Amino acid sequence: MMQVDYKQIQQLILPPILMSLIAVGTLACQSKISSSPSSQTIATSVVSLEKSTPKAVAQVPGIYRSDRYRFRFNYSTKDFVIDNKISTPRNNVASPLAAVDIWTKQHAQKIRAGAYNGGTEYPANVQVAVYNNPRKFSLQQWVKQSNEFTGSRDFKSAKIAGQTGVKFQSSGLYENENVAFISPKDSRIIVVSLSKTGYGNNDAIYRRAYQQVVNSFTFLK
Repeated sequence: MMQVDYKQIQQLILPPILMSLIAVGTLACQSKISSSPSSQTIATSVVSLEKSTPKAVAQVPGIYRSDRYRFRFNYSTKDFVIDNKISTPRNNVASPLAAVDIWTKQHAQKIRAGAYNGGTEYPANVQVAVYNNPRKFSLQQWVKQSNEFTGSRDFKSAKIAGQTGVKFQSSGLYENENVAFISPKDSRIIVVSLSKTGYGNNDAIYRRAYQQVVNSFTFLK
């Protein structure tokens, strides 16, 4: 009669059973781990949230408005200042009825601090000026007879604020680019001027302000 070796049978059967149990346990652990977010998943979610935050709002330009002369224009409050207390000194009889000077913040700070006191000339800048025209000259005639714009030249037709005006060059303390046009409200003449030194970075900086004024100038209803 054949004798059964139970110990040998146990050795043959137990390893597969143990392996099965280990495999089941491993799958259960993996299932449990996969059901909870990993650190990589969490990090990805945070990055995604940061990317979805709203973008910064673009800066709104400053608006200068004159209720008296019925016009307005835009300028960058980030780079420039309009302060009625600091305007270019004038010594002739052709001074405008009103003048709005646009300064860089650095120039405005120096003017307020008294850096140009004692007769020192103010920096070249951008200006919007309003003039009377009692003799009803055409724009080019008015410019040529005015001692405000010496050496006026290079007249060209230009459109601004829905009006036909003239662009021209003039000389004086600085070289100037100007555009003149007539207000439909009261027939006064408005001149936007860019004064230039011809050196350094100021001309390019102020040209941005000049172009913004010319492009945005609007008459109020």
